[in-house]
Amino acid sequence: MSRGRLIAVAALGALVAACGGSDSGAVSAEDEIILEFDDDGGLVGGVRRESVDLGSKVTMIVEGSTDEQVHVHGYDLYIEPEGPAALEFDALIPGRFEVELEQSGQFLIELTVS
Repeated sequence: MSRGRLIAVAALGALVAACGGSDSGAVSAEDEIILEFDDDGGLVGGVRRESVDLGSKVTMIVEGSTDEQVHVHGYDLYIEPEGPAALEFDALIPGRFEVELEQSGQFLIELTVS
């Protein structure tokens, strides 16, 4: 096999391995965590737990009506309350983190990074 073909086969194998699924229930790098608020500012679906893999890219999207910043503790990241907004970050710190409305302290999500 030529060197060029060997490199192409190795690259294809790496791509297939990177796209493989997991049964762990963790949010993959391509998935989004959506926080949807109703007209009264309540979280649609209520408080929940989300898990992401350490090192993955996380996209957190806020939709609906809230007058407060959404705060991701431990990462000290904020999403402003100006309508639909998204926050992308690399999940590089392992542990459990609260996601809450900053001013009222309303708990939204327990985010586990492992």
